[in-house]
Amino acid sequence: KQWYQRRVRGHNVDFDNKTAVSIQHQPVTSMVCDPLNGESIAVLPGNKIPLRGYAYSGAGAKVIRVDVTLDGGENWHTAELIQEEEAPLNRTWSWSIWELQVPLPDEVEVGDEVKVTCCAIDANYNRQPEKVKNIWNLRGCLSNSWHTIIVKLK
Repeated sequence: KQWYQRRVRGHNVDFDNKTAVSIQHQPVTSMVCDPLNGESIAVLPGNKIPLRGYAYSGAGAKVIRVDVTLDGGENWHTAELIQEEEAPLNRTWSWSIWELQVPLPDEVEVGDEVKVTCCAIDANYNRQPEKVKNIWNLRGCLSNSWHTIIVKLK
């Protein structure tokens, strides 16, 4: 069992424990943390909603951008990163917090549900994949596709 062998591997359908390579680094990933999925949130003046989350990339790669969309990727808004500015691009082993007051699309009204999606990019220009289907594996290791939540506007 891999937890006794001090290594973790991504398993696919033809997995061979003797030849599979251990996972060494995490891929770039991000998540919306506030608000929570299904939560009702108040619309701010200027017809915006407040969002906060985190982003991370393995191998010391600094997160350089987090983008947020409310319309499935047609329009993106860049979040503000709250992180150590002095950290080198290739020696940043820490989470980056992000926040954004994102403007709502014109057709959205109070009472509507909005799909919020975030996507991070690291200093090596690795970008989270849109969907999990191309990175799927039996154990779910390294699943880092875009994170999406649905919120209700009040």
